[in-house]
Amino acid sequence: MRVAGRNIPNWWLIVFSPLILAAFPALLMLFFMGNDLAGAIIGPPAIWNRTWHSPPREEVMGRYSESRRHWDRSDAGQHASLLLNPDGSILVSGLPFEFGATTCTVSGNGKWSGPDGDQNVELTVKSDDALGSCKSDSYTFLELSGHSAPYDLYWILGDPDSGTGVWLNRK
Repeated sequence: MRVAGRNIPNWWLIVFSPLILAAFPALLMLFFMGNDLAGAIIGPPAIWNRTWHSPPREEVMGRYSESRRHWDRSDAGQHASLLLNPDGSILVSGLPFEFGATTCTVSGNGKWSGPDGDQNVELTVKSDDALGSCKSDSYTFLELSGHSAPYDLYWILGDPDSGTGVWLNRK
């Protein structure tokens, strides 16, 4: 074998091939763990801005409106708003949703539950059937952010690791 113009004997391939093959799965696992760690630290909401505990419902309910949007189609659609009522009902307007090639807007009323152990809020929305509205469904892409009330909400768009989403602040 020639490397950089020098002849190198092939015996080292026989000696180190099993070691390289055995180390490959471990290196691959380290790569994916590093990617997940980077997503947890850098991705929204960042690990230092996540809630430390699952707060009571009373601290989460209220009126939220869009403060920022991180999305390549940020000009599309109206500003999002969300009303989480004490009785568990919701009113959603203009919340963008992206799944694969499907893009629509979550608008309508329904119910909310949570926050769960992962500090997520689940929305079960009955669509208002307006043009461009998503179908009636359950959506679990809403995460709590902040260390104390009033909390912010982060709506994930598309792939959770992509960093695309909508920030909603409590009013």
